[in-house]
Formats: sequence, C-alpha cells, structure tokens
Amino acid sequence: MKSFKVFLLVGLLIGAMGIMSMAATFSIYDWWTAGGEAQAIATVLNMYHQAYPDVTIVQNPVAGGAGVNMQAVIKSLIFAGVPPTTFQVHAGWEMYQYASANLLQPITNLWQSEGWTNVFPQRIQQICSYNGQFYAVPMDVHRANMIWYNKAIFDKLGLTMPTTIQDFINMLPKIKAAGYTPIALGDSANWTTAMLFEETLLAVAGPDKYNQYFEGKITASDPAVQQTIQYFKTELQYVNPNHASLTWDQACGLLVSGQAVMTIMGDWANGYFMAAGWKPNVDYGGVAVPGTEGIYNLVVDSFPIPVGAPDVQTGYDWLKLIASVPAQAAFNQIKGSIPARIDVPTTGFNPIQVANMEALKKDVLTASAVHGSEAPVAFVTDWENALTVIQYHPDMSLQACVNLLNMTAQQDNLAGTVASANVNY
Repeated sequence: MKSFKVFLLVGLLIGAMGIMSMAATFSIYDWWTAGGEAQAIATVLNMYHQAYPDVTIVQNPVAGGAGVNMQAVIKSLIFAGVPPTTFQVHAGWEMYQYASANLLQPITNLWQSEGWTNVFPQRIQQICSYNGQFYAVPMDVHRANMIWYNKAIFDKLGLTMPTTIQDFINMLPKIKAAGYTPIALGDSANWTTAMLFEETLLAVAGPDKYNQYFEGKITASDPAVQQTIQYFKTELQYVNPNHASLTWDQACGLLVSGQAVMTIMGDWANGYFMAAGWKPNVDYGGVAVPGTEGIYNLVVDSFPIPVGAPDVQTGYDWLKLIASVPAQAAFNQIKGSIPARIDVPTTGFNPIQVANMEALKKDVLTASAVHGSEAPVAFVTDWENALTVIQYHPDMSLQACVNLLNMTAQQDNLAGTVASANVNY
C-alpha cells in the first residue's frame, strides 16, 4: 500500500511537470514605453490574457522612439535562433527586410480566412505583404503629417493654422517675436528631424513626387526637393535651442508648458497630450501639416510571426485579436492613433481621431519613409544622417545640400533597390 502511494505521488508529480512544460508562452517585443502608448498595449495584452488565461505572457518593451533600439534587439534574437512569438514592426520596407530574407512566416491563409482584405485599405494591405504573400497584421494607423499647436497661445496671438506651407513659413517670425518657440523639436534621435523634412517635402511636392523621390525616380535636383531644402533650413532656425537633448515627447511637453507653440509629429503625440490631461480642440489642436490636407501619410504598426517562433498558435491568436474591432478600438482610443480597419465605430474616439478616421477613407494614402514604409531601410538611415549634416551646417549652400542628398541616394543605389524589389507601390 505504501509503495502504491509512493508510485501514485511520483506519477502525479510527473504529470504536473508535463502539464507545466506544455503550458504555452506568448512572447512579444514592442517599443511602446511612453505615456498613453504603454497604457494602450497593456490594455490589449490584458484582453489577450482574458481570452487565453492559461497562456503565459512575456512582454519585452524596449524604449527608443520609432523602434530604433528594439529593431536591433530583434535582429540579434532572430539570428541567434531564439526569436519571440511576435514583434512590432512598421509595415512596408522595415517588414520587407525580414520577409525577403525568409525570416517571417507567410500568413496569407489567415488573412483570407478572417476576411481582412475586406476591412483594411488597399494601401495598407500592400505594405503588409511582400512578393504576393501577407506577412503582418496592422494594429493601428498613425498619421505622420500632423501639426499640433497650443490653442491658448494661438488665440492670444490671433493666429489661425495656415493652409499652405509658404504661409506656415511666413508665420514663424511673428511667433518668435512674441517670445515663444515656434516649432518644438526633440531630436536626440535624428528621425524627428527627418520627419520635419519628410512632411515639408510632402507639402511642397505633393504625393506623386513624394513617392517618386523615395523610389529614386527623381533626385534632390528636382525643383520641388530644392524648395523643400530651403524651407527645411528656415524651419530649423525657429526650433528650441535644446532640441538635441530632448526626445519627441519632451518636445511635446514644451507645448504643454507654454514654451513652444507648435510641433510637427505623428499622431502618437495625440496620445501624449491626452495622457498629460489636455483636451483635444480645447487645449490643443491637431491638423494636417499645412499643404498636405487631403493626403494621409501612413505609419502602420504591425505584427508578424517569425520563422522558428515558439508556440506559434499563441501568435496566431494574437494576430486575430489585434485585428478585431474591439481590440482596434480599445488600443487606438488610448494611443491617439486610429484603427487600421475602416469599419470600427467612431464612438469613444476624440474629435481629432474621428477626423482622421474619416480622412483615411477618402484621402490619398502615402507611406512614411522615416517610419520604415516608403523606402529601403539602409537608404533611410543614411538619408537621415545626411539631413543631420545639413541641420548642423546652416551655412551649406543649396547646391551642396542637393549634392549630399544625391550622393546618398546614389551610394545606396536607391533607384535600383526599389526597382528590383518585389513590393507594391
């Protein structure tokens, strides 16, 4: 009898250990660590936990705007043979670099079985796919071409937001003369400076030439790009002196404290302002960058499943959740972005988000190069560095700036790389 009890106990322990070893784990990497974005991802992870309580969730947030630090971590994990279940990646070229190297699992069957081709805009579908296969699922849509402003200061100075980039440039001296910083900039990471150039280019060149520039079909010698360089150099004369020591969100804080009047930043700034207690269209306003009304410059956060990922089914369950109406609503209401699905009700979204949700359905859709979608990653890195050179050498002639940008595109073979890639434009 005693021996039977011992064997029974051992059997129960072995069984328990087997169950523990079979317990599924869901590991996720993201770069949402600031303000409302951290709260937003926590909300959806809690939804996942409620739906799959037996799954162990291992979240690995890596700080660093635009994911510059996290992407380095992900690459090291993948090449070491220990990828997570999923990770955040910008749809488009940032995702293509993994898909083209056969490091991601195609999920076309999932897209088809879930009917996602009926609810996500065509341009978003294009940048979530590579060479005819889907590889990622969009969680949100950000609008990169947004300008944010302190409404109290605008009212005090009798300002209205211009509708052209030239009128915007003309407004800057008036704001500076009143004792305020016209444009808040935080470029401790240089992608924010590149955003300033990118959105100015979109305003000057329009969507077609904007695309052509990042496809290598036109160069910096084009008159529209030259005009952009001149506006860019002017804008940099009206930013806060301590810009190099600030992050993007700290720059937004200059608007909240009343030191600065405007900032050009994607609508993740919307989440920052909401988390700071500001009310949209009361304390702050957010509209398309002057000259870009009717154009939606996309930044799409998405999630793929890497080859060799552990507990793949938990990853599929995650993709189904984040593509659902409830998750897209819950996440984006907090983060300040909007759903990638066009069928999510506007209830619960603030008025700036509602305006962007309507714009997504009718605007011309372009994609942000700075945020990994519109141009090859290697080129964008070198291009951002070239813009930083221009930023810190304000006496550079226009021709010298053009030559530097052209040399960057030529060295990275921008035109050839885009032409030979299996991507949709």
